[in-house]
Amino acid sequence: MNIPERFPDIEIYILNTTLESILEWLGTQMSEVSSPIPQGAVLKLSAQFNNQNIPITITPEAAGKKFTSIIFDSDATPWATDLDCAQAAFTFFETEVRCSASSWVEDEAEDAPELWWKVNSQGEKKINWR
Repeated sequence: MNIPERFPDIEIYILNTTLESILEWLGTQMSEVSSPIPQGAVLKLSAQFNNQNIPITITPEAAGKKFTSIIFDSDATPWATDLDCAQAAFTFFETEVRCSASSWVEDEAEDAPELWWKVNSQGEKKINWR
């Protein structure tokens, strides 16, 4: 039996959403969601999941003006992979969510194209997103 890999952190990009919607979603997935604190162009906050503190960074307009990035800086999230998180976010937001197709690898060739998952009402598809 294959045990799924648990990513060291989780990052997703949500199309056309608001901070209020993100905070509402986080409240459905975790507990004790703190108020966001602006730090330059990003918002920092934290939440609890299974008695673990999860640092979260929200970056509006992270990819063009349409996508908001959410980074969960922990491997103790409700999701094992970025795709698991993207699927949960799509179910809540009902808008396109993107995430890396693999966990971050330090020695990965810089010129290798990075594949992304695009999760939307048409399903899930790997894309080359630049």
